[in-house]
Amino acid sequence: MKHAIHFAGFLLVTSYLGTFQSVQAQTERGVSWLSGNAGWQKGNTSLFQNNEDLSTLTISLTQGTFLRDNVLVGADLRLSRVRTLTRQGFNFDAVSDSRQTIFGATPFIRRFWGKNALRGYVGGGLAVSYGRNRLLTTNTQQSVSEQESSQWRLTPEFQAGLFYAIDTHWGLDLSARSGLFPVSFTNLNLGLVVLTDVKGKRSVLTSKQTPAQLLTGNWVFGGTFELGSNQQQSISGSEKITTIQRQVTQQYAISPSIGYIPGKRWVIGVAVPIRQQQLTNQFDRSSTEVQTGTVLTKSIGVEPFAKKYLSKSQFGPYVAGRVGWSDERVSGDGVLQSHAAAYNWRISAGLAYLLGTRFIVEGELAGLGHDWSNDQQTGDAHTNTDVSLSLRPALTMTYVFL
Repeated sequence: MKHAIHFAGFLLVTSYLGTFQSVQAQTERGVSWLSGNAGWQKGNTSLFQNNEDLSTLTISLTQGTFLRDNVLVGADLRLSRVRTLTRQGFNFDAVSDSRQTIFGATPFIRRFWGKNALRGYVGGGLAVSYGRNRLLTTNTQQSVSEQESSQWRLTPEFQAGLFYAIDTHWGLDLSARSGLFPVSFTNLNLGLVVLTDVKGKRSVLTSKQTPAQLLTGNWVFGGTFELGSNQQQSISGSEKITTIQRQVTQQYAISPSIGYIPGKRWVIGVAVPIRQQQLTNQFDRSSTEVQTGTVLTKSIGVEPFAKKYLSKSQFGPYVAGRVGWSDERVSGDGVLQSHAAAYNWRISAGLAYLLGTRFIVEGELAGLGHDWSNDQQTGDAHTNTDVSLSLRPALTMTYVFL
């Protein structure tokens, strides 16, 4: 579903862009291509006699150069590191330290076709990956125990995609990859591309007047919606008794947001995230013995936000910030009822494109956020901090009431 939304968004963006401007795609010899993302996240969960620290680092970089017109040679580089440190016991003296590292590199070559801003390409490469897992454990009864494993893979890769030049130095790349033959695409990505060493004058979309979407007095509406269901079933038993265990999870999440433009390209608004999850376990031991238990989780929150569009351009940067509060309650059969309050804040910066007169498409390029929660019944606590830099953001669309 996520890939389908991104693909539809890409087609909508390119159709609008083609209406308002004519920019030649920059695939000439000597032009450099750069895309990628980086993220760091650190969290802590504190339960009764159990404390867990989790930290993750992910880096993905695509860099290449057009050695000749319409022929791009480059490489994808990927690094992922995950560390989980767990302390358990009355004195927290049972320690488990798990570290996972994966490094990958894919040199590639791509051939582009087309003469206008929208161009297609196909190519291929060789994906090489190396992974290492290390687990250290210790407690009061034994010395340090260490387990270590490593693995590597070598996989040919087929690539295909579409590239659209937003202006002389920015573009959108929709790419798909396959490591199987016949071709079976399993990885669809949409991201921004930075083009450097471009010959010719930079194309900048500027206007002396404020665009219609950012006029004082406008209202903007956006939001997200998610609906899901999952069912698992296991059957076991003998000739006389058959045991069937089912687990059904149903959930939905919606976060509508509304904002007002008071002037000078500022947006002041609020989002209201709402989530509900129902987990049902059913245990059938015979036709007359059926046990069912249901756990219901509900949460609602309020997130005021402010956003500033920094230019009058049709394509330009923005900065934003928000704070948030949410209330979560868990109830059900055979579970300890809980009531937790959560708080969060986030600051971010990105790029926005004004589509027509009523739509704004945005992608976050950099962000810093923190959230924490505390269960009022059990005292369980959770904190999380994340930092992100990305040229492959998830695109969001906002509707403007003029």
